[in-house]
Amino acid sequence: MLVFKFMKKIICLCLIPLFIFLSSCKTVQNKADQVIQKEDEYLKKFLNKKKDLLIAEFGNPDLIAPNDGEPEGPGMIIYVSKKYGIKCKRSFEIDESDFVIGYSSKGCF
Repeated sequence: MLVFKFMKKIICLCLIPLFIFLSSCKTVQNKADQVIQKEDEYLKKFLNKKKDLLIAEFGNPDLIAPNDGEPEGPGMIIYVSKKYGIKCKRSFEIDESDFVIGYSSKGCF
């Protein structure tokens, strides 16, 4: 009987920290999802707007990549920054009329 009580205590001592650890992982994932959603909402406001709005908001781009086969006019405007040592890259796709038609974001929060 004493062995059973001892084993029960050991199992409880192992399961409680495991449960806390797994719960905290879910919390971190929820926070990450919220940050990604906030970034997405922020960048959506630039869709179908002139590239001048991007330049007014973010400053001069770090890189301008031309469209494939079209050396005239920008195809992609790319901004790179760092926050807490993490590289943030925001790319905006620009059409021939200088309107933003797409975006992507990596490492930004």
